[in-house]
Amino acid sequence: MHRNDIMEALLLAIGIGSTAHASNVTWFTPTDPVNSYTTWTGTGYTQNFGVAFTTGSAGGFKISWIDLGLNTYTNTSGTVSLKVALHNTTNSTAYSAVAGSTAYATDTITISGMPTTQANYFTANITSAQLPNISAYAMSANTSYALILYDAGNVGISRRTGYAANTSNNFYTTSNGFAALDTFRNNTANYSPSGGATLAISFGATASAVPGSGAIALVAVPGLLGFRRRRH
Repeated sequence: MHRNDIMEALLLAIGIGSTAHASNVTWFTPTDPVNSYTTWTGTGYTQNFGVAFTTGSAGGFKISWIDLGLNTYTNTSGTVSLKVALHNTTNSTAYSAVAGSTAYATDTITISGMPTTQANYFTANITSAQLPNISAYAMSANTSYALILYDAGNVGISRRTGYAANTSNNFYTTSNGFAALDTFRNNTANYSPSGGATLAISFGATASAVPGSGAIALVAVPGLLGFRRRRH
């Protein structure tokens, strides 16, 4: 077996990313698998799903990729578009922070090649090629931000419910000093449809783009959004 093949097999065996993300660093991701989904209601940035977080002390953080756990809901076209935006937060208080009115960067993405049957779980792997504005924005150190999703078509967002109230921040895995602040829907703090809940939103950067990292990252060829089907 070629040395690169051995390394990829080892990465996959211990659960570090996928072939597409083998050289990536995850800053923020839900800890547990999803157990349900819900849908958007209305348009505009306040009719959103989102997470609030604080960055680490290194500074200059640029998001290179975002993974979204979605559900086709009633969409059978195989294509959907939505907006992804990085905003300020209304405060830096856990279970209180939501998206403020300042949009630092916004991108409209189109997800193609998704499942064409209703109520089918899948993960959209969004690369920097689809995030020209967000991937160019450098987040400051020790600062609170909100990553929000809105103006979505007829799809749902995957979630994990059933946590005790005011504990859902504990069920995001973070790195590089990042910390979870809040999970929200329609810009209302502390999303809790059945106890606390987390959303299937993950993001990070390529290893070479992490502040203070000397790692060498593989070069990805920009292309269409990828997706991974998920069994529920």
